[in-house]
Amino acid sequence: MIIGNFNYDSKENTFQGNLMTLIVQYYGISFRPVEKSGDKEPDYRVIAPTEQGDVEFGAAWKRTSDRGQEFLSVSLDDPSFSASINAALFPDESGKTAKLVWNRAKPKSANVATATTAKAKKASAT
Repeated sequence: MIIGNFNYDSKENTFQGNLMTLIVQYYGISFRPVEKSGDKEPDYRVIAPTEQGDVEFGAAWKRTSDRGQEFLSVSLDDPSFSASINAALFPDESGKTAKLVWNRAKPKSANVATATTAKAKKASAT
């Protein structure tokens, strides 16, 4: 599900855009590069403007998919969220725009139950 549209500024190495869902609407979001002092630190900070000034509400790390596509792995969090949001920012082929994509995580208990049921069926078949 696409929850954001961004433009890339190659001079500043930043992404600017909006994050939209039916409930959450953030305008003027920036992905700003940061100087890293270690491999695990994020490549970008996600910043939102407010009337009182900018606030950080996320971070992003450069990644490459199994198919060789570069993207940003994004983690967003806010005290108003029930849990952090994990998403991915995928640049288009031109590199001038990008889409923020989110998918709901499948419940772990359902995955465990499915795997357990499959093992039980396999064991009873032999």
